[in-house]
Amino acid sequence: MVRRLILATVAAVAVLVVVAAGAAYWFFARDGFRRALEAQATAWSGQPVRIGAARAQFLPRLAIQLEEIRVGDPVQLALEDVELAADIRPLFAGRLENADVRVSDSRIDMPLPFGLPQPDEAGADTSGAPVRIVSIRSIALRNVRLRSRDREIVVSADSSLDDTTLSLRRFTADAGGTTLAVEGVVALSPRVDAQLRATANRLDLDELIALAAAFAPEPAVRPATPGPAPRIAAAISAEQATAGTVQMRQFTTELGLDGESMALNRLRFEMFGGRYEGAITARLGTRLSATLDSQITDLDVAQLAAFGGAPDTITGRLSGAGKFMGAGADVAELLRGARGDGTAAIVDGSIRRLQLVRTVVLFFGRPAPDAQKGTDRFDRLDTEFSLANRVLRAQAFSLRSSDADIVGAGSLNMETEALDGRADLVLSEVLSAQAGTDLYRYTREGNRVVLPASVGGTLPTPRLTIDAAAAAKRGLRNEIERRLKGLFEGVGR
Repeated sequence: MVRRLILATVAAVAVLVVVAAGAAYWFFARDGFRRALEAQATAWSGQPVRIGAARAQFLPRLAIQLEEIRVGDPVQLALEDVELAADIRPLFAGRLENADVRVSDSRIDMPLPFGLPQPDEAGADTSGAPVRIVSIRSIALRNVRLRSRDREIVVSADSSLDDTTLSLRRFTADAGGTTLAVEGVVALSPRVDAQLRATANRLDLDELIALAAAFAPEPAVRPATPGPAPRIAAAISAEQATAGTVQMRQFTTELGLDGESMALNRLRFEMFGGRYEGAITARLGTRLSATLDSQITDLDVAQLAAFGGAPDTITGRLSGAGKFMGAGADVAELLRGARGDGTAAIVDGSIRRLQLVRTVVLFFGRPAPDAQKGTDRFDRLDTEFSLANRVLRAQAFSLRSSDADIVGAGSLNMETEALDGRADLVLSEVLSAQAGTDLYRYTREGNRVVLPASVGGTLPTPRLTIDAAAAAKRGLRNEIERRLKGLFEGVGR
């Protein structure tokens, strides 16, 4: 008896399952359901929506499968495969509740022709609608391409939506040389406001700035639904990063994006064997502008010189600070037009051919038997400089070495690498004492020989020339002073 009851119960359940499945299949497979979805989506977005196919699946959970969704005319959203899984009982009443959404292999062209629903829109009375979206438990994106102004980002994500708050458990974005893994929270109302953490194995800063400019709203184009621009705050870190051809390691920054305004605060990374700390603020859009506050510590000057195309010219450890700004249609033009001021110091270094100072002086003098050999090394180099029109100008320049101190001013053309400047070579007391009698007599200042010189040539092949006219002028002054001194001494006797 019990066995028959169990069999009857199982049979009844099986019949109910088959009937329910058949009813669900009939409900979802009919064309009226697809048209109802199209009508509701069109009414919500204000754009024509077409759905190629809508069908149901029953395992592991009742779901609606939508294919070839096209939104807009011309099409700005092309969703190839969308799956909505939801609780079964509300579905029969025309409601999607506690839903799971998956979007795959799709394309979205920015900016969207419609805005996100506001809370009053989400809570509006839609009881007369054939199908109504009530709540979404999770949203998954797989290989979705976002495009704006000839730039493209490929994203995948796992997230959940609670009212108007989107929680990102996993979000990856691929764009050129940059791949980001992101997690965080995004408020969708009253404006898009994101608080994110992003990590990357490799980050391309030029690409990041170009993407931010490409996806920033066009000032001249008003969206169909006016509203404040998105705001993003993201802590970003990367093992490696590039800016132009500069390679960086251990990159960290705090990105702030608010409409067309972008900032990289607490920017830190390692490059050329040293460290960089600073901040960048930028204005994006059709024309870029940026301001850079920077401080560098202990950079390897030999690596920096090789990077700049002048290997084996200078060594040492560089520290400095500066503030620069620029504007342009793109990053390259912005860098070409950069201007600003800074300070720099190089310690414990060498300059190729610096020992020629000793060689030239001793050619006119009498080297001591125990005189040391010439050297290219220096103790410290300090400069205050400005940058404008791709020309670095050193308003104040000083170099301290064992043979001579060099004090002067000059410029470096970054396009041609041409050097131009004037300096005084102040010989050490030891080297001054080994100079020839006439050279010492005509060029001395106190106990040290001072040689006025001009700087020319290029950064790879600098040229230092003694200014004969200035030396003769100083020599004439010294000779007059010497003779006047002798005259007064004779009168005093």
